[in-house]
Amino acid sequence: MVSGDQTVRRPVAPVIRERGHLMSSPPGRRTCIGCRAIDDQTALVRVTLRPSEGQSPDVVVPDPERSAHGRGAWLHPDRTCLERAVRAKSFARSFRRAVATEELLRRWAEGPAGPGSDRGSRQPKSTGTDVS
Repeated sequence: MVSGDQTVRRPVAPVIRERGHLMSSPPGRRTCIGCRAIDDQTALVRVTLRPSEGQSPDVVVPDPERSAHGRGAWLHPDRTCLERAVRAKSFARSFRRAVATEELLRRWAEGPAGPGSDRGSRQPKSTGTDVS
């Protein structure tokens, strides 16, 4: 209970000062919308929205160059993180609207390390030599 001129202070996210600008997280660090772990952006895949035609919801698509305009979401290139994000409706929450994830699921199934590229793959690459 607060009385008179007492104010309630709420915890604030840590703020980092970078080149005179206030930032809420270190540069290059992003949160995976599937597992909620914070990781370097090079270990994550960025996804964005592609406008749909008609009344259907916008479509979630990978942004391998990480250069598309507008809001983006970040995801580890793991199938488990993708499935968690779809199950928890994290894409709709991140993009603040209804979205369609079928195309992203289809594209993800095409490649072993996620959609589009090898960038952000967390699996060590094989050198092709047997060390037995």
